[in-house]
Amino acid sequence: MSDLNLLRYYTRLTPLGVGEEIKTSLTDISELLFTSLRHARNLMNQMHDMEWLAWSPQVGRNKRSSLVLNYDLVELKHHLATKRITAGKYEKALAILDNDETEFGRLLQNTSGTSLREGRLHLQLTYKRSFERLVPHQLHRSSERYLMRQIYCCLVQSNKRGQLCPQLAHHWQHDESATQWSFYLRPGLTFHNGAAIDADAIVSLFAKLSSLPEYQVELGHLSNVSAPNPLKVVFSLSKPDFGFGGLISGVRYSIQPTSQVNNAQTLSVIGSGPFSVAEHSESRLKLQAFDRYYECRALTDEVSIWLFKEKDKQQLITTNQPGAGLDTGCNHFIAKEGEQQHDSDIKHSHVEDGCMFVLFNQQSSSPTNLEQRRYLASLLSPEAIHHQLHQQGRLFGCELAGNLLPIWHKVLRPFSQVAPLPKSLSIATYDYIAGINCALCVQTLLETQGVEVEVNIYSYRDLVGKAQRKELSEDLIITNINLDDNRHASAFGSLFSNDVLHYAIGDQAQQWLSESLESLRASTPLEEYLHALEPIACTLISEHHLTPLFHHRQTLRFHGVLKDVALTNWGWPDIRNVWSTN
Repeated sequence: MSDLNLLRYYTRLTPLGVGEEIKTSLTDISELLFTSLRHARNLMNQMHDMEWLAWSPQVGRNKRSSLVLNYDLVELKHHLATKRITAGKYEKALAILDNDETEFGRLLQNTSGTSLREGRLHLQLTYKRSFERLVPHQLHRSSERYLMRQIYCCLVQSNKRGQLCPQLAHHWQHDESATQWSFYLRPGLTFHNGAAIDADAIVSLFAKLSSLPEYQVELGHLSNVSAPNPLKVVFSLSKPDFGFGGLISGVRYSIQPTSQVNNAQTLSVIGSGPFSVAEHSESRLKLQAFDRYYECRALTDEVSIWLFKEKDKQQLITTNQPGAGLDTGCNHFIAKEGEQQHDSDIKHSHVEDGCMFVLFNQQSSSPTNLEQRRYLASLLSPEAIHHQLHQQGRLFGCELAGNLLPIWHKVLRPFSQVAPLPKSLSIATYDYIAGINCALCVQTLLETQGVEVEVNIYSYRDLVGKAQRKELSEDLIITNINLDDNRHASAFGSLFSNDVLHYAIGDQAQQWLSESLESLRASTPLEEYLHALEPIACTLISEHHLTPLFHHRQTLRFHGVLKDVALTNWGWPDIRNVWSTN
C-alpha cells in the first residue's frame, strides 16, 4: 500500500494521542480503522515497519497490545511532503499539505540545494518575489538581468578588465577609425527552439532594436547592419566608437528571435544561452540545461526557483537590488531555515560595483540653488544617514560612499555653511527597501531643520518613465546604479543612458554630460573606460548634482547546501557550475 493511502488510516489513529503508550486490542484498532481484523493487522505492521508507530501485539484472550504513535499528523504530512519535494513531485507534496502554500514554502527551504534525480542534477532555490517577463529589450531589475545571462548570449562578452571575449561570435575586428565593426559567428548556432542563429537573424534583431525609443540613445550612431555572408555581421557607425564591442556585450543586446521583440505578455521566451526556460509562472521559474549551447554545457541539469512573498518567510536568495524586501541586511543567503548565520559560514563577500545616491532635481517646480545644494550635501552626508539608519533600526549591510564606484577616489567636499532651505521638499524613490529606508532617514534629518517633507514611492519602471516623460517633479531623488558583469561598458551606460540622471541634472549639465561621454567613446578603448569615467563622475559630485550615499556589501553563505560555488557580480550563485560528487 502506498504511504499516501496509509496516511488516511494513520489519521484515524491520531485521536488516541501521540508519543504516549496506549493499551488497546486489535479489535479496537480494526473498529477505529473501519476495516477487518486481518487488514488492520497488516496496516499496523506496515506502519510499524515505516516507524510511524511502535506496535507490540500481545497474543491471548484479554491481552492488551501496546501502541505508541511516533508522529502527530502535521509532522507526518511534512515528512511525506518532503519526500515528494526531494523527488520533484511538487504537486503531490502540495496536495499532502492540503494546499497550504506557507508550509509548502517552508519545506522547499528545508530541502533547497542540490539533488540527483534519475542521474540528473537539480538545484532548488527560493526567492522573495516573482520575476517579470525575461526578455532583454525591457527595463529590468538586477535579478532579472542575472537570469537573462543564463537564458541568453551576446555576440561577445567583456570581462572585468574590459577585454572582449568570444560568445556567439568567435572573432571580431574594427577598422582604424572604429566606425566599422565585423563579427564572425560560430557555425551551427541555434536558439532554444532549434531555429538558426545566423547573420540574417542578427541583422534583423538589431534593425528592430535600433527602431525602439529606449535604444536610440545608445544606438544613435548605428547607421547600418549588414550580412555579407551567413556567418559575418558588419555594423557601420556614423561616429567612432572604440567601445562598441563592450556596448553590445550588455544584457540589453542579448541575442533573441526578432519576433520576440514585441509587447506580448507571455512568460514563455526563447533564448540562446546555457539554460532554456521550461516553466515560468507566478510561483516558479524552472530552467533546464540547453544541450546545444555553444560553449561547455552547464553542469546543472535543472534549476527550480520557487517564488514566495518575503513577508511569509526567510528566503534562500535575498538581494538589495530593486524590489528587495524588508530584511535588515544586504546579505545573500543560501541556508536552511532556522540555522544561525556565523562569520565562519561566509564563503564570499564583496562590496558591489554600484552606489545609492541623492540627486538634486533641477527640473522640480522650485529647484534648489547651488548654495542650498551644497548645504544639503553636507546635511545629508553618508555618515549622517548611516547614523539615522542605525537609530531607526533600518540599517543594512553597506559601506559609506565617497564616489559612484568603490574603486574610484573619494571626492572631498568641505562642509558647507548653513543655507536657508525651502519650507517644504519632496523626495522620490522606488520600491527598493534600502532606498525607501534612506528616504525616510533623509525625511527625519530635514524635518529637524524645520522642513516639511513628502516621500513618494514609485515602481522602478514608473520612476524611469516619469523621467522620460519629463514628469518627475520631486526635489530630491534617491536612486542607485549597479554595474553588470560587463563592468566597463556597464559603467559607461549607467551615465550615458540613465534617464533619471540626465533629466534631473538640468539641461546645461545634461548637455555637458552627453558631450563628454560621446567624446570618451569616440577616442577611448573599452579597457580604459573605468579610468576615463572617473573624472566625469567626480565632476557630477563636486558640482553638487548628486551626493553618494552607500555601496552595498554582498555576502553569500552556504551552510553546506552548495559546495565551491562562486558569488557572481549580480549577488547570485554561479548556477552553471553547481555540481555534486554523489
